[in-house]
Amino acid sequence: MSDSIQNALPIVSGAVLALALIFFLISLRLFRRSRTDIYWRRRRDAGQRGWRLFLIASVLFVIGGMSCTATAVMAILFDDSDNGLQATTIVENQNAPPPATPAQDDGEPNSNASPDLLPASTITPIDLRETTIVTTAPNTPVIVIVTSTPGATPTETPFPTFTPFVMPPVSSVTPNPNAEIRITALDDQVSDDMTPVNPRTTFAPGTTRIYMFVEFHNMTQGVLWKRMLYREGELIDSSSYLWGLETDGTGYFFFGNNNGFAPGSYQIRLFIGESARPISLFTFTITEPS
Repeated sequence: MSDSIQNALPIVSGAVLALALIFFLISLRLFRRSRTDIYWRRRRDAGQRGWRLFLIASVLFVIGGMSCTATAVMAILFDDSDNGLQATTIVENQNAPPPATPAQDDGEPNSNASPDLLPASTITPIDLRETTIVTTAPNTPVIVIVTSTPGATPTETPFPTFTPFVMPPVSSVTPNPNAEIRITALDDQVSDDMTPVNPRTTFAPGTTRIYMFVEFHNMTQGVLWKRMLYREGELIDSSSYLWGLETDGTGYFFFGNNNGFAPGSYQIRLFIGESARPISLFTFTITEPS
């Protein structure tokens, strides 16, 4: 019973620690989403779920540590008991049987001798002599011809590129005639209270993210809204969403480019519903590298 528990404890400890690590990594991902998601409600839900998973991971780490400690203690105790048992066995086996008594050389037959043994007079010595045998191999040269055959030239076969098609969102909600979204500031970072750190309209080359801070009124849940980004009059980014924030309030969204935005003049246009007239316009500039 104790051996089975000792064998099972390392497996249980590893499983608990692995589960704790998975929960910890998921909580970190949720914490990141709570800072970067464009919807305030999803950021709040992600933060709450991240804290719950972080607490669960902490409890599992504590349980796994206690299980590892118990495994080490049991291993030490069982090793000591096994060493004591082996020492007792060695002491008991030291009582070896007495050696056999040799036969007396008085001409009388030895009654302790084995009947299968032959008397010394029946053994005839054999004279062994060493003989050297020399074998001469013919001195014939061996010619080996190695022919190198070039292998086939590898041909690179490109894999087909898969471009996913994402259906644009469709909304049956009619926008409020007084609905409004207004861009108030731009920045390349966000403070802890979800406000711009250094609002401006000119950014350095290589900037990878532009945060757009907005103020909105009379918005309806589920209404369609769009945002478009133009560079030098050419559309480079367009996205459509269903509104998920409150009716009135403030928030922020962002445009991202992993390689950094190219220098030039940019314009942001916001739309509500299917209207072709933008509800808000805002321009900014990415400067040339010095």
